[in-house]
Amino acid sequence: MTFIYPLPIDTQQKFEQRTQCSNLSLLLDRYIGYKLERQDWKFQEEQKAELFRAIAREFQFSPHLIQHYYQRWQAMTKTLPHVEHFTASPEWRMVIGLGQTSILETSMSVDRITGIPLIPGSALKGLAASYAMLCALETTNRAEAENNPNFKDIFGSQKESGKVIFLDAVLTKEPQLEPDIMNNHYQEYYSDKNGNIAPTPYQNPVPVYFLTLGNKSEFAFAVASRDQQSNAKELVNQAKSWLQKGLSELGIGAKTAAGYGYMSTVLSN
Repeated sequence: MTFIYPLPIDTQQKFEQRTQCSNLSLLLDRYIGYKLERQDWKFQEEQKAELFRAIAREFQFSPHLIQHYYQRWQAMTKTLPHVEHFTASPEWRMVIGLGQTSILETSMSVDRITGIPLIPGSALKGLAASYAMLCALETTNRAEAENNPNFKDIFGSQKESGKVIFLDAVLTKEPQLEPDIMNNHYQEYYSDKNGNIAPTPYQNPVPVYFLTLGNKSEFAFAVASRDQQSNAKELVNQAKSWLQKGLSELGIGAKTAAGYGYMSTVLSN
């Protein structure tokens, strides 16, 4: 299919080679073309579906880049005190960063330079804290959870940072990209600002397409201490345990209520 771009003609010609791009970040954020028959520069859901299917079918990550990226991450994490590693893969599908700002309206968290999907450390820290608070400590809010010394030492408080570091999780091998769909069954109801439209069954569903990572996408995780304090190893082990249980019991990323983001973990130290 022929696409056009809101760019000078000579620059457009360069973008015609976008299928050779091995950077997912560029492909999703910069190499978006528009159908030739449209001149309003609007990206339609049908075109998004076609793009995602083509990416899942044809796009190829560089295995060497992923391997070197992973090896560099390993070398960096091993310099940290009391670091603990493990790997995990989605039990089904996973999508991280679905709601991030994107021209496609649905997104995925990737390293901006390499285009390799990752799981931000901030998301992992939040998941571990949620599991600790809701499941392990059975508290109703964070203030109550901070009464537990381990919780406060690991995650910190408003006044001080935590003593444990949650690093970005990175891929250990080429991931499995899979297109997916979610349906807004009551678009008229949700877009009605005056409250005059009910969520009736005769409204047409509006499909929204997005990319996910399949169950063959294995990630490496690392939890480490900020320093060599006396109870550092104990805190790191506790944090790792909460994170592993959070990944398997609460899930990570978007749409966990629909079964996305649950991961099975394996020790790899």
